[in-house]
Amino acid sequence: MDAERLKATELLIERLHADYPTRGFKISPSIDFVYQANAGVSVVAKQSIKKNDILLVIPDAVRLYDKAVLPSSFVKKLRRKIEYQPYLTPSDYSLVVAIMKVLGRKAYKDRNDDIFSRQASTWPSEPSIKDSNLFYWDVASVQKVWNRSGLFNFFEEVRANVDSTFNNIIYPILKNNLDDYIDESLPSNQGTATTRKDKLYNTFLYSFALAYSRAHEGQDNDGPNGELVPLAELFNGHSDKIDEPIKKGKKNNEKSVINVHMVSGKWPFLRGSVFRDDCNLPCSAVFAVRDIDEGEELIISYGDVSATGFAFKYGMIPMDLIKHHNIMSDVSIFPDPKLIPSDKMRRKCLEKADFPLNELKHNKKLALGHFGWRTDSVEHYKNGYNNEVIGSMRHFIIIGSCELMADELQRNYSLGKLRGALYDCEAFPRLYDLFDYNIEILGGNATSADDAAKASSPDTPSWEKCCLLARIAYRESLLMWQRAVALKAKEAFGTAPMIALQYGWEMPNSDVMPSFKGCQICGRSYPELKCTKCKNVGRVVQYCCRGHQVLDWKEHKAVCGK
Repeated sequence: MDAERLKATELLIERLHADYPTRGFKISPSIDFVYQANAGVSVVAKQSIKKNDILLVIPDAVRLYDKAVLPSSFVKKLRRKIEYQPYLTPSDYSLVVAIMKVLGRKAYKDRNDDIFSRQASTWPSEPSIKDSNLFYWDVASVQKVWNRSGLFNFFEEVRANVDSTFNNIIYPILKNNLDDYIDESLPSNQGTATTRKDKLYNTFLYSFALAYSRAHEGQDNDGPNGELVPLAELFNGHSDKIDEPIKKGKKNNEKSVINVHMVSGKWPFLRGSVFRDDCNLPCSAVFAVRDIDEGEELIISYGDVSATGFAFKYGMIPMDLIKHHNIMSDVSIFPDPKLIPSDKMRRKCLEKADFPLNELKHNKKLALGHFGWRTDSVEHYKNGYNNEVIGSMRHFIIIGSCELMADELQRNYSLGKLRGALYDCEAFPRLYDLFDYNIEILGGNATSADDAAKASSPDTPSWEKCCLLARIAYRESLLMWQRAVALKAKEAFGTAPMIALQYGWEMPNSDVMPSFKGCQICGRSYPELKCTKCKNVGRVVQYCCRGHQVLDWKEHKAVCGK
């Protein structure tokens, strides 16, 4: 099958040369399409390439997007019926239907030699794409890895949205023209027991897997839309995060992982993103963003994607992204049932503040709060800026479970006010423990080192490896937020007693100060690098990367090895 894809790539190049012999299409002799184990078809440098060299130019007329194969009126009708969903837009679905249309053409010999059919022949097969796409993963098996976490909830939500959209919108619209949208050659469509609707669904799922993992973002008169760019879609990619330095404004000394970019312009492209526009022919170009060595794989930017976002979109996570200092991902915080009060007045106060206590107790998918994947959010919080999610959870814990002044609940219920700083010595340690609770429901006693070891085993299937690496990113993100809460607890132990004196309130005995485990800078547990000098004297001082060790040296050098 991989030899067939490479041959199909050669035929596609020949076709583009024939259709655009002098302008619009260009491919550098410096690049080659090859097969790599566990990576499929990829692009490598046949010889050394200089920064800003133009490697590939593709005319916009051969981009596969919805209106390229579907009537505009049909596309507008389809998009109007579909609501925006997490990670999915109406234009994503219209691109999927366009791909189904291209796949359906295989049954017509007089139509299967157009440029889009040639492009379709370069796509991975249905069997080869199943392990690396969440729409094919077994739900029960995934739940064993992600357990009752935000990862699994999101996985279920996306799957449910896709199935619902197919059954309630896609199928009713296409059911009178099924043959035009069914790929009879798919292995899942073989056999007489499969109904026409089943065959359409199998084609829909395969098309969705292709669109979700291979599309670039384009633009038309109605706004952003996904598109598959011939040949350019065969470049493997990486998150922009991989090349972010430890400190903003400071360049990495190492070569950037991402070595090519794709830009839009007009023919001809000269160097990098610079073009001249000789004939008003819109094109897209791939060019080198640095010098590239012979034999090096060409890696394109996938945008600013988090590790868990990478897992959901591409069905895998590069190991260097897991080990990168910027691993922050979306996480959800679920309430420990012990924190949900039974006292009537506490419940009245929390319900007035819009905490749905009964739902929080019985609906295991309802989170207390959600943190986004932007690393600067946790850094801003550590630097003194307020965070709405932390503030809301702190409020929940204070009202729900902390020892309070006699009039606090009535005052809060009547006025909506809370003397929160009085109770931070108790609230922040409990908030810290809440992160431990969420780490436990994510993966039980497993650690990130355990997950990494299992993911690196050749016996671990691709889907499970992806799930394990996503679990690492999720766990480490929880630990980074927990570290920030520990710092706030430390501040509270210094200031809360003085505030209590102002109110004439005798504070209860404070909970134990949260421990500062993990990396000294961010709190991560993996990767685990230990200071050798401190280790030799029986002390454990841990970092997640060399960069964070260097960042901490100003503070650490006074006690290093002592």
